[in-house]
Formats: sequence, structure tokens, C-alpha cells
Amino acid sequence: MTSIISSLLTFPLLLTGEPARALSEAAVVPPGSTDSPQVEVNEDQERGAFRLQDALQAPDWLILSGSQRTRYEGLLNQFRPGLGENDQALALRTLFLLGVNIGPVSIVGELQDSRAYLTDEKSGISTIVVNALEPLQAYVNFHLDDVVLEGAGLDLRAGRQTMDLGSRRLIARNSFRNTIQNYTGITSSWLTKGGTKFFAFGVLPVRVQPPNSDRDALLHNRIELDHESFGLSFWGAYFEQPLGLGLTIESYFFGLNERDGEEVATLNRQLYTPGLRVVREAKSGEWDIDLESVLQLGSRRASIAAEDMTDNEVLARFHHASAGYTFGVHWLPRVSAEVDYASGDDPATIDRYERFDSLFGPRRAEFGPTDIYGPLGRENIVSAGLRASAKPHPLLDGYISWRANWLADDRDVFARTGVRDTEGQSGTFAGNQIELRTRLWLILDSLRWELGGAAFIQGPFMRDAPNATGNGDPLFVYTDLELFF
Repeated sequence: MTSIISSLLTFPLLLTGEPARALSEAAVVPPGSTDSPQVEVNEDQERGAFRLQDALQAPDWLILSGSQRTRYEGLLNQFRPGLGENDQALALRTLFLLGVNIGPVSIVGELQDSRAYLTDEKSGISTIVVNALEPLQAYVNFHLDDVVLEGAGLDLRAGRQTMDLGSRRLIARNSFRNTIQNYTGITSSWLTKGGTKFFAFGVLPVRVQPPNSDRDALLHNRIELDHESFGLSFWGAYFEQPLGLGLTIESYFFGLNERDGEEVATLNRQLYTPGLRVVREAKSGEWDIDLESVLQLGSRRASIAAEDMTDNEVLARFHHASAGYTFGVHWLPRVSAEVDYASGDDPATIDRYERFDSLFGPRRAEFGPTDIYGPLGRENIVSAGLRASAKPHPLLDGYISWRANWLADDRDVFARTGVRDTEGQSGTFAGNQIELRTRLWLILDSLRWELGGAAFIQGPFMRDAPNATGNGDPLFVYTDLELFF
């Protein structure tokens, strides 16, 4: 493991041949950002970016783009029960998008190929890491101008697609994760010149194949087409309105309806999730805030067993609050404090289920790396911490964060760890997580190197719970190289 990490750390510098200059031309994006830094560059830097569209001198109506990411991940001291003490994966993700624009109509297709190597039977890989050669998107988009208001645009989209909404805590196109969640159905988006946005959708979430239960297929990256069914449907509406003073309010209502199918046993979730968010985005020399509260109602069963026919009431909650300040100097240092709460299930409430379901939201922005790591999530957690980031140069960005983590309910599974004490005798403090990340553009907007990791310093719960692994404090490190073309 050590030799592989060392070679991957040095590979980007060998590639450029000028490590001192590359490291000195350093930039940092505020945490949670999944996009490339929006910075001013000189003409030489602009000419350095490679685009397949330009290289082939493709006509304007043809869209060609893609990316390829190679990432090594290593985990020492596994925290999940039943897996090997240490884990590693060489995760590869290739995306290729092809589309055409014909007036107001766009036809778009995108392929995803996500694979993992260096894994074994005791590895923590799953469908969030492996999904070999899969049609990620295949949709038709119809655009209309001046709908209802002058300057307002309406987009109607039908087919297989990805979605990205609001804070990205419940619905998003995955960035760090090696596979990307997609959906088949219809979406509509209305946006005015003033920034008012309304988004509505009715879709069928795509189920990744082969499933997590087929370990051999995942380990061998078996190609098997994903599918969707009316046994799992997802629908809702989202509204966004600028308020002035840099504030924006978002409100939404999402519904998830699930039932058993011929090949799939489910929890028969019938979840209804209203939420409200007020946000002020980070800007130089200004304060920013992010407040979000979510309620979850409905019903679900206690297990997927065929004989379990009892629907339990759902009453769950999630809350997020963060505030930060970006200093008005050229490298844009930002400091912030953040708190998250997601309810857990109390076994004493026999007819009611209280564990929050985060639907299709990524965890990376607040809770750290996922894939073969990812102990934290929006389930049975109280988490508070500090974060510092900076943007010293257009080519380099990075941040460091610390989080202290408790169980919201001491008898439920803690977050995504699988660790539980049904008697509640192991306390509520799970431990501290320290995370670091840095990214360096070797060729601006074309080739990016990323290095990061997290250490989880276990508290009494993670050490003493009956099914705790006893392996010690988990340590995760990853490095990747991503080409955009």
C-alpha cells in the first residue's frame, strides 16, 4: 500500500517535469464546491486546456465532452463490522457525453464506466464504487423562451438523466463518489432573469446492477445493465427565490414511493419530505450562512422479510446550520462553523420509525470522503465542527476540517458505520474526524491532481459497542488524477 501511495503522490510532478513551479502556482475553492474554480487566466493558460470538441473541429450543433479519473484509496483499521481490517481500491471512472442541438431541442447521451481493482472478498466496495459500462443519461430537452415572464426560460426534459438541486443534501449528481445516481422520467425547470427558479419532477430512480448482494460480480466489474421500475418512484417540486441582501430562500417537497417487486424485496417506504433553506453564498469580505430544516413523514416496514406486513409511522428530522466569513484578501481564506443533526430510531417507539432517510444526497461536502470510507452521514448523528479553506492561486485549492460526532439516539446504528448497541450502554460520543483536501490544476481545466484523507479518532461508542471492530482509529487516504476533455 505504501509503495502505491508514494508513486501516485509523485506521478503528477513527474508528469509536469516542473514540480517547484507547479506547487508555487497555487488556488482554493470554498468547501463543498464540485465545480472547477471560476478564475481569470492568461492566454497561455487558456491555450493549455484540451477539449475534444475543439480538437475535432466539431460543428457548433454537436456536443462532445468527457472525463477520466483514476483514484487510489487506502483504508487502515476498518470500522464496519464483518469486513477486513484494512482495505484498498483502485477506482476508475470514465464519462463520455455526446449530444446535438437542433434549435430549441437537444438530444443528449452520456456513458459511465466505473470500476474498482485491488479489492478482495473482505473489501467494502459496493455499487457506490462499481457500475461498469452503463448509459448514465439519454434524454431529450426542449427549451422555450419568455414563458410567463419576459426573459424567463422553461426546459422540459424526458428520459434518463441526473439531477442537482439546492444544497445537494437530498438530490445531487455525485462528484466524489465513483458512481453517479441517475433517474428515468420527466423534469421541468423554469428560471427567470431575477433568479426565481421552479423545478418539478416525476422520475423512477435507476437501480444499479449487479446489486450489492452479488459480491462476486462487483469484485469482477461485471457489466450488467441497470434498470428502473414503477416499484420505486420519486417525485416533487423545488422553489428558489432571491430575497435581497444576498439571501436566497429555498423550499421543496419530495415524495418517495416504494413497493416490493418480483425480484426485489423492499421496506415499502412511503416517504414525504418537506424542507426549507435560507442561504447566503460565500463572497470575499462578507459573512455567509446556510440554514436548512427538513421533516420526514410517511410509513415504512421494519424489515424486508416477506412475512413483515406492518407499516410503521415515520417521523424523522434533519437540520443543518453553518456560518462563515471570507477574508477580503487575494487568497480568499474562509473560516466557518457548522452543525448537523439527523434523528435516529428509538427502539422503544415500536410503531414509529425515526431514523432520517437522506434520499439521494451525497455526503462528501460536509461529512468527508465516501467510497470505501464514509462513516458519517445524515442518519442518527449530532455533528459539530470547524472548517478553514483558502484560494491562494487559480491552480490550487484546499481545506481542513474537524468534526466532533455523537449519536442522536444511543440505541440506533451510528450514521453509516453499521455499529450499534441496542442496550444503549456504550455512550453517545462516537469520535472526532479530521479531514484534509488539496487540488492542483496541472493543466488548467484539463488535468487536475487531488490529494486528501481523513482520520477518525474513535470515542467510547466506536470502541465499546458490542459489534465494534476493535481495529483502532480508521485512517483513510486517497489521491487521484482527473482528465477533462
